[in-house]
Amino acid sequence: MNIKVRYITKGKEYRRSEYQMKQILIATHGKMASGIRYTAELIVGKMDEITTIDAYVTPEDNVEKKFEEYFAQHENDRIFVFTDLMGGSVNQKLLGYSQKENVILITGTNLPFLMQVMMADDDVTEEEIQEFIDDAREELQMVDLGGGKKSTSEKNAEEDTAQGIENTAQISEGAASYAKKSAPKKALAPQSYDNSTAKITALRVDDRLIHGQVAMTWTKQLAVQGIVVANDEVANDNTQKMALKMAVPGGIKSLIKPVDEAIRILNNPKASRMRILVLTRTVKDALKIRQSVGEIGFLNVGNTGRFDGIDVSEKLVLPPTIMLTKAEQQALKELVALDPKACMQQVPNDEQKLVKDVLDKLD
Repeated sequence: MNIKVRYITKGKEYRRSEYQMKQILIATHGKMASGIRYTAELIVGKMDEITTIDAYVTPEDNVEKKFEEYFAQHENDRIFVFTDLMGGSVNQKLLGYSQKENVILITGTNLPFLMQVMMADDDVTEEEIQEFIDDAREELQMVDLGGGKKSTSEKNAEEDTAQGIENTAQISEGAASYAKKSAPKKALAPQSYDNSTAKITALRVDDRLIHGQVAMTWTKQLAVQGIVVANDEVANDNTQKMALKMAVPGGIKSLIKPVDEAIRILNNPKASRMRILVLTRTVKDALKIRQSVGEIGFLNVGNTGRFDGIDVSEKLVLPPTIMLTKAEQQALKELVALDPKACMQQVPNDEQKLVKDVLDKLD
């Protein structure tokens, strides 16, 4: 993509002309560069446009020569350079290159900021970069779960979230605001959803539920407004619930409920007016939801079966991160029968494989 945009940086206006594509260079002391790249790509997906330079790993390292060769190779690209320390020697050696109009140098790099730039468009503006920096600063904080106890305000906040997902009549198209008042709660009774007309934006099987891949990539890819975690164990564990809610991106509501309760909420006609991502840990739970919901726009099997304590020798392993017991295999076959477009995909950048095609090759 050619970029023809005017930028104003450090009080000077200049023109970035005809740069071919975005390139990312991560340069740090020791092996932090390759380590943070590995972690970022685990969450976001592989990216060929990233280069890492682990400086001073050996006494023979000629860092200046590596920098010189890199910038000569990418002189026609727009380059984002990430370093570790403002006053460090790596950053000092790169200051000269930052004067080039196709180079943006960022120091004090952390993982959330790096991933934001990785997922940004080639023509991301410097104003947007500053917003990414501000967001990344908020990620640095001391975690205090409060011993798993909920304050009155926390309980009220959770109730407001449930009301927001269940009562969406006042949500305008594309908005993420929620109605504040809920209809009076009724006692739950056995219900049949054979003729359900509910519509869900996406259903994903992921044994980690809300984590980096979901928070940083899938929520953006699917433009979701709310996340519903359907899991009996987590719904009854305050510590797990609090940990998951910490991973929810800003501006997105979340609700963690037992599977049956989640199904009831999703079948409220008002819920179909939101873009909701539903997460389960198992294929069995996903099947139950699929059987009880009229339509699902995107059904994805990402990660499952890795942390259930069952020996891997007793499972069918579908690389890289899907491990199925016989019961889960049967559930997956039934799920595909209901939704032939169900796919296997860890992150949006990965190749999308139809589960049906994968299973057919095993028969």
